[in-house]
This record gives sequence, structure tokens and C-alpha cells, in this order.
Amino acid sequence: MMRITRDCLLSGNANRRSWMALVAPSANELTQAAMTLDIPESFLRKRLEGEASRPLIKEERLISLQFQVPLPKEGAAGQFTLVPLSLYFVPGYFVTLAEREIPFLSRLIDPRKPRKRWELVLRIIAEVTRNYLPTARSVAREMAVVERDLRQAQRHDVVYRGLDINDRLLALDLGLLQLEYVVSEIGHFLPAEDAGLMEIHEDTRIELSQVRDQVDSDQATINELLESYAYVVHNNVNHLFKFMAALIILATIPLFIPGAAAMNVPLGPFPH
Repeated sequence: MMRITRDCLLSGNANRRSWMALVAPSANELTQAAMTLDIPESFLRKRLEGEASRPLIKEERLISLQFQVPLPKEGAAGQFTLVPLSLYFVPGYFVTLAEREIPFLSRLIDPRKPRKRWELVLRIIAEVTRNYLPTARSVAREMAVVERDLRQAQRHDVVYRGLDINDRLLALDLGLLQLEYVVSEIGHFLPAEDAGLMEIHEDTRIELSQVRDQVDSDQATINELLESYAYVVHNNVNHLFKFMAALIILATIPLFIPGAAAMNVPLGPFPH
């Protein structure tokens, strides 16, 4: 889908830009967008598919940003999808590109209240950061259940759940790390005399750091749980091998007795 809304935000020189929203665009829509924006279609396609790329690009007529937005999966607590969201600023247009609808964009981008370029970017990043927080808390609640189950019964299926949680926390951590980089780089482009904008930037940076600290703490907790389980399993295996070795020794004793008896032959008289 391609949707264009006129005069949605202000550029740095107070000229208005139109918002082009590309949501899971068809091949024809992507081609049309590339021609309208004068951007290579392959560039848009790679960003849409989430290929590894620079999170922030600033050139003479193009500003490009990309980060991951966590969206919860329906009916699956603690499960989520990281959707790549790309933002572009080109002459006359502000572009959002994603494979799924990002719910909060329509609320932040309002033609009746056009925002300045970097203010809009920071508010979008702040909203993305707030999406990470409930996602991380949902994963943490599932982690608490896994911790309880591991302490009660050390089952392999619980361990696999723990490993899956660790993978999800790692994905969240990488997404937050990418956001931190973008926020850090944006700071170089903000006008120092705009106190309001600098305050939004600092608040966003602090909020982002707090969410990442929580995710890092949860990662450390689940890793400690898994390491403790591995230690217990290692000890149990050692005890099992010792028990099996004892059984083998006991089982072979009857085999030694006939052999020893067969070797018990007269050796003749011993000298006095």
C-alpha cells in the first residue's frame, strides 16, 4: 500500500513536506515510489527486506534512518516480531517504509500539527522505545515461569524455553543497540540553540538506556539459570558414570572367581 498525505511536517527551512507511507508495497508501488523520490528501487527493496545496512545515512538530498520496531504476536505472550522501519527525508517528502502497519505513526504525523524534521524523528524513536518496554516485561514474566519450573523439575522442554527466551532478549538488545546508535548520531545534527529539541533528545536517550539496562539484566538472569542447570546436569552425569562403573565392577566379580580358582594349582613342597 502507498498512501500520500500532503503537508504533514516542516523541514529545516520551514517548508512543508508530504508524508508517503509505504506499507508492504507491491512491486509496482515500490517502482512508482522510487521514481517519485528519485531513489534507487533496489535501495528501498533492501531496506524493506531488512537487509543489514547502515542505521543512519545523511547525504546532500537524502537522510535515511532504519531501526527495528517490536510488535507483539497475537495470542502469544512474550512472543513478538521485530519489524524493520525505515524513514527517509528527500526534497518534498517524508517517507516511512515497513512490511507491516506501524500503529503509532498516524498519531504522531498529523497535518494539522506539523512537526519539525528532527523533532518528529526523536518522537518516533521515543515511541519505538516505549514499545520495547512492555515487550521486555512480557518476556521477563515468561522467564519467571521458566525459573520456577527449572527449580521444581529439571526438564529438557523447560531448558529449550529458556534458550528461546535468551534468543528473544538478544534480539531486543540488538534492536535497542541500533536505536542507541541512531540517537547518538542524531545529536550531532541538532541545533544547539533549540532547547526544546535538545531536551527531547536527552529524554529519549535516558529512556532508551533504562530499557536496555532492563533487557541486559534479564539476559544475565536467564544465562545464570541456564548455567546453573548445566552445572547440575554435569554433576548428575558424573554421578551416573560413577554408579555405572560400580555396577560394572560388581558384575565382573563372578567372572574373576572361576579364573582365580582355575589358577589355584599345587606348586609342590616348599622348603622349610
